[in-house]
Amino acid sequence: MERLFQEVKDYVDLRIKRFKLNMVEQLSVFCGKAVAMASFALMLLLAILVLTVALIVAVAGWIDSLIWALVIVGGVYLLMAVLFFVLRDRLFLGGMVRTFSKMFFESDSTNDGEEDDE
Repeated sequence: MERLFQEVKDYVDLRIKRFKLNMVEQLSVFCGKAVAMASFALMLLLAILVLTVALIVAVAGWIDSLIWALVIVGGVYLLMAVLFFVLRDRLFLGGMVRTFSKMFFESDSTNDGEEDDE
């Protein structure tokens, strides 16, 4: 009986260690993706800033007024922001839920044989 108790204890310890390793792996993947997405977003925002300045200069050349060019481009961005706000659930929420559910709940092909007892 004592040997059975020791084996159960060892099994539970191994399961806890496996859970910890899986969590470390998942958090590492998540943090890596977060850093990559933040870097991409920063570069995208920089590109948008440069293109916005170019668009303002172009519109100002067409209408001969820098102030109205700023108002026009600002108005376009304001309309886009309202559109994104209205469609935020469709655009962002569904994709994020799918991404996180795949990341945390799909098993690896290497663990398929080991996942049978869970």
